Amino acid sequence: MRKIAIVLGILIVVVIAAAGIFAATFQVNKYRPTVQSELQKRLGRPVTLGEMHLGVFPPRFRVQELAIADDSFFSPDAPFIKSQELDVSVKLLPLIHKQLEINSLTLERPSVNLIKNHNGVWNFSSLGHPERANGQKPIESTQATGQGNPATKKPSIEPVPSQKPANGQAAPGEEQQFSVGELTIHDGQISLLDQAKSKTPSLYDHIDVSLKDFAPNQPFTIDAAVHMVGAGSQEIRLQGEGGPLVQEDPMKTSFHGDLDLKQVGVADFSKFLNSPALNGTDGILTGKTRITNDSGKLTVQGETNVQNAKVHGMELGYPISAQYDVTDDLAIDVIAIRQFALKLGSTPLEVSGTVNAKPTPAQVDLNVRAVNVPIAEAAKLAAASGVALSQGTTVTGNVNINIQARGPADKAVLNGTITANNVQASGKEIAQPRQIQSVNLNLTPAEVRSNPFNVVSGGTTLNTQFSLRNYSSQTPMVDATVRAPNAQLPAILAMAKAYGVTSLDKLNGSGTLNLDMHAGGPIKSITAAEIMKALNGNMNLDFSNVKYSGADISHELASIAGFLNANSNAQTAQGITNILKMTGHILVKNGIAQTNDLQAQLDMGTVGAVGTADLASEALNMRVTAVLSQASSQRVGGQNVGGFLKTALANNQGELVIPALVTGTFSKPRFESDVQQLAQMRLKGLVPNLNNPGSIAGTLQNLLGGPKNPTQGQQQQTQQQQQPNAVEQVLGLFGKKKQQNQEPPPK
Repeated sequence: MRKIAIVLGILIVVVIAAAGIFAATFQVNKYRPTVQSELQKRLGRPVTLGEMHLGVFPPRFRVQELAIADDSFFSPDAPFIKSQELDVSVKLLPLIHKQLEINSLTLERPSVNLIKNHNGVWNFSSLGHPERANGQKPIESTQATGQGNPATKKPSIEPVPSQKPANGQAAPGEEQQFSVGELTIHDGQISLLDQAKSKTPSLYDHIDVSLKDFAPNQPFTIDAAVHMVGAGSQEIRLQGEGGPLVQEDPMKTSFHGDLDLKQVGVADFSKFLNSPALNGTDGILTGKTRITNDSGKLTVQGETNVQNAKVHGMELGYPISAQYDVTDDLAIDVIAIRQFALKLGSTPLEVSGTVNAKPTPAQVDLNVRAVNVPIAEAAKLAAASGVALSQGTTVTGNVNINIQARGPADKAVLNGTITANNVQASGKEIAQPRQIQSVNLNLTPAEVRSNPFNVVSGGTTLNTQFSLRNYSSQTPMVDATVRAPNAQLPAILAMAKAYGVTSLDKLNGSGTLNLDMHAGGPIKSITAAEIMKALNGNMNLDFSNVKYSGADISHELASIAGFLNANSNAQTAQGITNILKMTGHILVKNGIAQTNDLQAQLDMGTVGAVGTADLASEALNMRVTAVLSQASSQRVGGQNVGGFLKTALANNQGELVIPALVTGTFSKPRFESDVQQLAQMRLKGLVPNLNNPGSIAGTLQNLLGGPKNPTQGQQQQTQQQQQPNAVEQVLGLFGKKKQQNQEPPPK
């Protein structure tokens, strides 16, 4: 027995050695035309093969630089498939008789071009039809809109299915459709283009696919996976059984399988999809979805969870989960949401209805319900997204939602109610919590209207009510009122910060504000900026001990006057202005805040301001007159320098006067010398003193025709409708949403 075993071992070694010698000496490249011809016959497409190598165990060909041409009616130049290497496993005995039968195909790092034309036909649907590869014209199909008129006919590519005998063999002269025992793709890239929706393809990379038993009139199995770079599994895998393939309409091919998400990063998933919809979000996706397609009726059922969710770098601190049961009729593209339950932490939101995705924009008929649920999680998501609240704001309370939305997705009309109770907003940046005892919104197709409600912060109460009519039209109508007698500045700042008004982050202090504002009239869109343009009303302010961190006003004025070197305290800009007292009246007209008597007491003296501010753009157009106190004036030279300074004057009390123009924004003002006002002061002899800087500036404003506008040379009324001011930010923006183009406050 031992000798027999030794002999068998020697024979095996000899066979292996002989096979190795055979593989090394066999000229496999002479079979390249045979392999190429066989592939072309099976695929119905031109095929290009590079260098070939023979493998023995099991018998296989390795081909470098494979290229399979695309259907000439889709992409005559770019290949349908291009691969660095093709591994073709063949049966040994037929090969000895110079016949080629393929067991499997393996593609290494291939790129695949998938194209769907305007008629809904895919470029792979003609695979296995050699007459198409020979340039046969596509079948003409009459469009419904053409009503049989030949002039309105459009060519559509419709492959003709082959009829096979019962034994599965092709009849003589009949085309041989593509079939393979196993097709494997390693680290592939897919380019997907739907010509009816876009001119730019979407790219999907790092894809592995295993397709088994693919043949005409037979079911097949598929196992496809995407591996993304990052921590954790980072895998998206689709497994299931489909077929037989419906050549004329692949979307009707039956399929039953599962889609698994294993620790997929949201940011990485967004990059993979090449979609900006998830920009700024991150987290870990897990879940399992059952996918069923029966003759074009797609059903998706499952659950997806998001852990460690972040929005714009802010951690939400709670998981998000979604359970769904959705169907899609692929022929008409109507999605039926039988069940969709979204949970933000413990807060449930239910959605049901239909979405017709065929038109643009999509048509929706949806119902949204939430019964007495906490709003803390939803408010935190809104704050992180920058939709309404500032980051770090915490909102508690309960809400009931019962809404039906119908019509175009971007202009749907609403029916229903939203009721919120015991709402309180607080946070580290909000000194005094903001409270709303109760607010009700009634929604109809014509109007969204609130009941009168109060917003309370500390000892300040804002009486508020609003309505929005024709909200689905191009010119919705807003009607909103806000009244607050003797409102406290800290309370106004708390309300503004809770709502995300970043410009007021530069202010803090004490004092009172009488507020009576009304926004009414048509607006171009339902945005904070447009509502600001419709704002009218009055504000009277009396503030004290205010700190403004937008600029060092004393330093800016000293720089204009040219005596920085004489004032050691003003050598370096601190970026902060301490205002001992600020008083004045502000009139708001069509979103433009105007003042003629704004006055502020600084350490260096008194500053009077006149001009306008655009509440929407936050831009400033102000004339400022600063009168230095006698002590400050004497410190820099007093009347001795007032006679020769080109940017300052000295009055008869020995006080220096500095006129300036202020433009820019409240967050980032720009100061420059007001040469016109200086000349008029000299000419008219109107030089203010410490007690009346604003009144003189107002008189000179009338003489000069209003504040200087460096960008527009139009009439004053036009300027007032398009210009900006600082005072607006100090007071009137407590209802304004955070602007996307606003510059962040200095750190």
